[in-house]
Amino acid sequence: MDTAMFMHWGGLQTNAGRHAVTAAAAVVVGLAAGVGAGTAAAATFPDHQVSKTTADGWRVTAIKADEKVRSVAPLNQSPWTREGFLSLRGEGRITGAGRIAVSAGTVTSGFQIGCNTDVTSGVTLGVTAGPTAQMSISWPPALIVGAQASGNISTTLKPGTIADIPFGTKKLAGPSAGLTVDGVHVKVDGCLGPVAVRSYVTVAISTPTNDNTINVYGQPHYL
Repeated sequence: MDTAMFMHWGGLQTNAGRHAVTAAAAVVVGLAAGVGAGTAAAATFPDHQVSKTTADGWRVTAIKADEKVRSVAPLNQSPWTREGFLSLRGEGRITGAGRIAVSAGTVTSGFQIGCNTDVTSGVTLGVTAGPTAQMSISWPPALIVGAQASGNISTTLKPGTIADIPFGTKKLAGPSAGLTVDGVHVKVDGCLGPVAVRSYVTVAISTPTNDNTINVYGQPHYL
């Protein structure tokens, strides 16, 4: 093979490789745009409760109710952002005739949120994302007296990990107590693929002889 032919063949290989990389990159960008577009779908989930009898004879119930997850197209129109609004009520109840009085109790509700793939370090084929993979959650202060709720939460999501985000804790001053959050805004940046959310409610009670914790979980949903 003469030099001219070799150079021509090398040029064809280079062009072919360049076209292949460009096409592959376009596929990745298209995939990211497809999963990042989001929808305005609102999902409602059935109420659910779990009850257990403690060693002291108390019947403790954790209740998950009024759960809604609304996925929306991200306001910034970024293919790396997932955005939605979450609503949830958590309630705890203590019934029965325990042998020892309950000295303390709490109800905590929130969501577990997971990022499928962190793309903050950049995707191959020249496709790059934002500088950080951050999740931010904000909502108005709780209107329930005694509730302990922060107005803003921000955390870094790593690939394959799940962040446990409590939305508030309410003390059990009597046989029942609850807290409700409505329309909590959640935004996850720097994620390729689905962002999963799952609700939970935890009821914990304490007596001089025993501590008990009861949990109830919702169904996973994707932003």
